[in-house]
Amino acid sequence: MFSKAKKTAILIATGALLVTNISGTIVSADTVSNTNDNSTSTKTNSSDSIDASSTTSTKTQAANYENIDLAAVRVAMLNELNRLRSQNNLAPLTPVNVLSNYAQARTDSFITSGGVDDHSNWHSANMYPYNFTAEENIAQMPFSMIGSTDPLIIAEKITNEFYSETYDSTPDFGHRKNMLNPYINYVGIGVSISDTGMIYFSQEMGNDKASYSKYDPNDINDYYMTKYNDYANPSKYDLADINRKGADYTQRKDYVTADLRGGVTTKDYATSVYDRYGEKRTDLELAPNSDWISDMVATINGKKYYHVSTNGFVSAADVLPWAKFLYGSSVTATTDAKVYDNNGNFTGKIVHKDSRWVMARRAVNPKTHLKMYRIGTNAWLQENEVTVN
Repeated sequence: MFSKAKKTAILIATGALLVTNISGTIVSADTVSNTNDNSTSTKTNSSDSIDASSTTSTKTQAANYENIDLAAVRVAMLNELNRLRSQNNLAPLTPVNVLSNYAQARTDSFITSGGVDDHSNWHSANMYPYNFTAEENIAQMPFSMIGSTDPLIIAEKITNEFYSETYDSTPDFGHRKNMLNPYINYVGIGVSISDTGMIYFSQEMGNDKASYSKYDPNDINDYYMTKYNDYANPSKYDLADINRKGADYTQRKDYVTADLRGGVTTKDYATSVYDRYGEKRTDLELAPNSDWISDMVATINGKKYYHVSTNGFVSAADVLPWAKFLYGSSVTATTDAKVYDNNGNFTGKIVHKDSRWVMARRAVNPKTHLKMYRIGTNAWLQENEVTVN
């Protein structure tokens, strides 16, 4: 999503399209960032069921969301965003009218169009002169899901969703990477409410030329490249981490962790398990060709491991790591596509062009280093031969 060689690097960290259905799209979030002369975005869709309550509560609910103080919500969102950045030792973002006006125009447009637009109508030129390293996070969430008119609660819920991406089909933590970008200085926030109680949010972030020039373009590009990782950058947020207790989640010297939504598959041999200090455990090993859920990547003494149990980690060299999509994601073959195994080898099988396949995992082919999508047991299609639906 970012371009490596640009006069001015504008990030495009992609987040996700969150979808919750009660007769239509209810929750949706998306992120984008770009470089001045090039921008890209991706979308993912997922579904989640929400009980819409009974019709007897409709009038009360309408009265509630009509009482939301939008100006106060914008202020609360700015404060919560900067509180998150403070927890990660980052400078606060400064609000400016150009970005604030554009952010508000974006959320107002979603009322007219009926929902967030996956950045199809996002134009970083409208952020000038703050369109260097330009980024956008957008979301929609029904009032029934927020359940409060308190600006602080609303700000905390949307910031936590941007950070955690609970409803985001694509597990790349793009919203979080945008909010915690160390190479941006300015922000604008928009909030709008439709007549049906759908609340729309926008964060427009970027730099002017003077602030952009303070940074090394190589550092900006390196940060941009983290969007290709299907795990978060090391970070923390007290609201998201409230249930993450214990030594496995406590960072220390030579022990740094990053969130992951996915797991690992062991190779064709018994796999050693290590403790949080990188010492091999003698009481436990994992079976060959077995799948294990993992919630984080850990760097222990400079080596990469995946967390699979309490005080249990496997070496990245011994497994195929994968990120997990939400239920219902799929890919379509753009050609007669080759099928690869867990080890990145071509199996000799193909799937036909235009065939559609349900998939739930994404990994990196260890042989070709291209992203690949799992369509069955030990069966993957490479990104260069499919499109994600």
